Amino acid sequence: MKIGVIIPARNALPYLEEMLHSVQAQTHAAHAYIAEDRSDDGTHEWLKEHPELWAGMRRNRRRLGWAGSLNAAAALALGDGCDALFTASADDRLHPECIARCAALLAGDGGRDFVVPYARQFGEADHVQASLSDAGLDDFVRWPPLIDKALIRREVWQALGGYSAKATPPGTFGTAEDWDWWIRVWKAGLTRYSVVETPLYFVRVHPGQLSDTRGQHHAATVDLLRSLHPDLPWPEDAHVWPPQHRTTRRQG
Repeated sequence: MKIGVIIPARNALPYLEEMLHSVQAQTHAAHAYIAEDRSDDGTHEWLKEHPELWAGMRRNRRRLGWAGSLNAAAALALGDGCDALFTASADDRLHPECIARCAALLAGDGGRDFVVPYARQFGEADHVQASLSDAGLDDFVRWPPLIDKALIRREVWQALGGYSAKATPPGTFGTAEDWDWWIRVWKAGLTRYSVVETPLYFVRVHPGQLSDTRGQHHAATVDLLRSLHPDLPWPEDAHVWPPQHRTTRRQG
């Protein structure tokens, strides 16, 4: 199984090398595919100087934000023949067994549509980010019950057309597009999945990351998702931040 780790990258120069080395250190071979989103800190120039660290790299002609860059990286990986895609961030890192553990579950027991590992924050926080192993569609009306890092079979990605730019609130470059992604996965019935209840993905918490603004855009995100998925039973307090839900995050 050929695995592509798809990585949007913007102003990631302090962190990207660590992520790419963690991809190369996987016990199951994995390949990095990067969409560079118009950085102004030298990220693109550094990537051009280190082609040994990636299998595919492109610079967006204009800033696409999280969803568009993830799709651009996925297009590189799929065009290179990858059988599955692992969604990642440029400022994070992988446990050496991350891809091997996820790939074994993706291929085992008749196959899975996707596999989600637990994640652990590091840097300015230390929490385990968990995912529900028995999620249903109604679990998505307050907050995604799965994290956004997963190994996804290529057929699933292609069936859904990747992340949707329609799920990005105006004036932002990304808030919670994975929320819309998972809703569409459930609506498509592509829900044969497994959760690895061990932190295999490490999320760096640092100032300036895109998720810093998620709270201030939460209400707009909920309004947008309500318009995209009016058939879901959205509660009256869905706008409240932080969301009250069957938790996917717990203290480590």
